[in-house]
Amino acid sequence: MPAMSASAPEAGKDIYRRLLTYAKPHWRMFLVSLLGMAGFAAADVSFVALMRPLLDGSFVERDPTIIATMPWLILGLFLLRGVSAFASAYGMAWVGRQVIKALRAELFNHYLRLPVAFFDQSSSGNLIAKLTYHTEQVAESTSNALTSLVKDGLTVIGLIGLMLYLDWRLTLFILAIGPLIAGLVTYVSRRFRRISGRIQDSMGDVTHVAEEAITGQRVVKLYDGAEYEKAHFETANEANRRLHLKLVSTRAGSTATVQFIAAWAVAAIIYFATSPQVLETMTPGTFVAFMGAMLSLLQPLKNLTTLNEKLQRGIAAAQNIFELLGEPQEPEGGDRSLVRAEGHIRFEAVSFAYPAGDAPVLHNLSLAIEPGQTVAFVGRSGSGKTTLLSLLPRFYDVGSGRILLDGADIRDYRLADLRRQFALVDQNITLFNDSIARNIAYGALEHVSRDEIERAAESAHAMEFIRGLSRGLDTPVGQNGVLLSGGQRQRLAIARALLKPAPILILDEATSALDTESERAVQDALARLMQGRTTLVIAHRLSTIQRADQIVVLDGGRMVETGRHEELLARDGFYAKLYQMQFGE
Repeated sequence: MPAMSASAPEAGKDIYRRLLTYAKPHWRMFLVSLLGMAGFAAADVSFVALMRPLLDGSFVERDPTIIATMPWLILGLFLLRGVSAFASAYGMAWVGRQVIKALRAELFNHYLRLPVAFFDQSSSGNLIAKLTYHTEQVAESTSNALTSLVKDGLTVIGLIGLMLYLDWRLTLFILAIGPLIAGLVTYVSRRFRRISGRIQDSMGDVTHVAEEAITGQRVVKLYDGAEYEKAHFETANEANRRLHLKLVSTRAGSTATVQFIAAWAVAAIIYFATSPQVLETMTPGTFVAFMGAMLSLLQPLKNLTTLNEKLQRGIAAAQNIFELLGEPQEPEGGDRSLVRAEGHIRFEAVSFAYPAGDAPVLHNLSLAIEPGQTVAFVGRSGSGKTTLLSLLPRFYDVGSGRILLDGADIRDYRLADLRRQFALVDQNITLFNDSIARNIAYGALEHVSRDEIERAAESAHAMEFIRGLSRGLDTPVGQNGVLLSGGQRQRLAIARALLKPAPILILDEATSALDTESERAVQDALARLMQGRTTLVIAHRLSTIQRADQIVVLDGGRMVETGRHEELLARDGFYAKLYQMQFGE
């Protein structure tokens, strides 16, 4: 977290005003809570004010009317205090949770619309921390902190007003310490904001390290990485501990300082109030009520001082959240609609470099693909195959050149329309913690019939193992399909692609996790699926793409060869060498 600039207090006000806009739709409950806070403050001040008539009227003057009414007044004040406390606490908690719900929903929806390049450069642990921990800090500033600000603020105002009424000279003496407290609060505010921001960053680090160790626990176990991960987590955990202690020491120190300053005022008041000239004009009830009001100021003043920590922590968290919400979303594309593409694809002098990379990954690549063709992309790892096909659904945009689909630049199409044209089976299979059926019929496919899901699973040869499961298609797969084997996960991904009526298929190592027998069966299913569709295949096993209409050979991001299998073997070039390396011929 960078050091706070001179404009930080003003920026904090702007952030807090923006936070309050999330509470605006719930103004009725907010008003109920404010009325409860006002009632609570009025009850507390009124109780202190009763000390004067209680002592002077009951014990000194022995007024029977006051003696008879005083117990009922006390009961009424405590009833008002209890009802007001409930209304303020419940009302502000209700508003606060609504704000958190709205913020989390907005943040999550924003995540879904951020470009792939953003996630390439962001820690998932930090993103999850913003969705969970940071939003909880915001709750403190929009509910608990605001409750304390209003309730304790009104109590302080009421008590000072009472003190002015009882003896304005002594009250003015007490108010002289106000600038000292204000200066302390200003200093503490800056420190709280700075430390809170660093704590939130450190929580993201703790989450990130833990998430990596949990998701990669098999690698950790196999490579004896427990001690390394333990040390890594200890570093992040210790940094978080130190920052929290800094926050606690600042809070405790500021509270003690405020109370010590107030103690000087109490001592001075007692000294002056017990002087002979003052005692002549002040009744016992007035003195007790004044001292009661002054002592009653200590707790709300303490609350207001510690409240600043919550407020600044919430503002720091909100600043992080709003910065993330300010990240540009994926472009929605042009205004050209596309119902179903024919499948004409043309790459024209396409070059591309990743945002965080220095060197281009693709260099001036041009290629034409006709509808219904099966085109295979081969080459060594890192040659740019997956990157090239990631440009088609606009996971990334070309650096230079252009890609045409049915004669139009893909950037001219609406992004949602463009992506409906593609079905993908990736080498990194993604399954969700849901049933097999819901993983096959995912997203826009959720309304398809059960029969269609079964046919897709049958075509992908997934029903062979699904029938053996106790709950069949309703069997949960676990987080990212952890309860299934690699081959089973891949068959579900193929079934999902089979179910989507897309005219273009992208198969990135779609059968890499299958055994030889299953691969033959799935290849047959894919062959039937490819009929009438444009299919783009990435494969390291050259035996799987020998019947492709066109094979494109990439090396170092450049297209070095193109042709059919037999033609490329006859040229005895790059493809032939790859083939000889695999088959030892």
